[in-house]
Amino acid sequence: MARMRPAEVAVPERTSQARRWLMRAVLAIFYGALAIMLWTIGRELDWAEAATAFAALPLGTVLIAAACSLSCYALYAAYELLAARQARIALPPPQIAAIGLASYACNLSLGAMLGALGLRLRLYTARGIDAACVARVIAFNLMTNWSGYLLALGTALLCLRIEPPPAWRIGATALQVIGAGLLAIVAGYLWACARAKRRTWRWRRLTIELPALRIALIQLALSVPVWLLGAASLYALLPPADFGLVLVTLLGSAVIGLVVRVPAGLGVVEAVFIASLGSQLGQGPLLAALLAYRCVHYLAPLALGLATFAVLELAQRPKRPAPDRKRNRAGPVSTARGRAA
Repeated sequence: MARMRPAEVAVPERTSQARRWLMRAVLAIFYGALAIMLWTIGRELDWAEAATAFAALPLGTVLIAAACSLSCYALYAAYELLAARQARIALPPPQIAAIGLASYACNLSLGAMLGALGLRLRLYTARGIDAACVARVIAFNLMTNWSGYLLALGTALLCLRIEPPPAWRIGATALQVIGAGLLAIVAGYLWACARAKRRTWRWRRLTIELPALRIALIQLALSVPVWLLGAASLYALLPPADFGLVLVTLLGSAVIGLVVRVPAGLGVVEAVFIASLGSQLGQGPLLAALLAYRCVHYLAPLALGLATFAVLELAQRPKRPAPDRKRNRAGPVSTARGRAA
């Protein structure tokens, strides 16, 4: 029986390795197909018209869009403060807000593994916060962000009576039904925060704690404006369009970008908007607005986030003790006295 154990153990190992390689192959095929799709779309665009429209954007319009985007990141820092309070992290609030700003800027532009997870772990653990506490912060931020997403999208679909573009292949009534379903999920979340008897769940090493109703309402008050301001930033750069349609299209592209897992939804946001609104707004002006939006909503905050990360890293480095000048001066004197004695 003892000789059979290695063979019995080896079979599951080969199976798990085969699954990992299969998943890698599937992901490679998926990303390859995505790249081909984006290349096909890009080849059909009028880039000269887009460059002309980009150069024609008024500076005031770009500044308004940038102000809306920077307001989003200020609210992301508020997410972090609320999450740290829930996780009972005893750090100065300016440090927590700076960590939130840097994390979200890297998360949205470089991906969740680097921004949401890696950067937070580095900055918090360097300040004596354990990894489990950091995981609670991340989980709470996810609840904050996506509860506001559901409320913003559900309200827009149900109340704004959006006329969907032909490319969506769905009717206005179906959109309203979807909106009502999303609002029902938010209502269920608030009910659970107010009435649920079970308040914590464990998944592997992660502990998820259901907040009180007051905290859940604060979550919505912070996260709904984030999505509205992000849409307002793009809306300011676009040709005249319906804000409700812009909002719903942007929120829809956020989910697609989450599934595809391309950093910053690179190419996904553009493809969704061009397919949905390209015929209405013109591909050139629309692409110019999308490129400007990527600059003010992703690249500029990324530069700010990386600078904030650098400042936080430098502030946490241990300081070298200053040399004792008196001791250095006293050394030769005492030696001379010893020789004299």
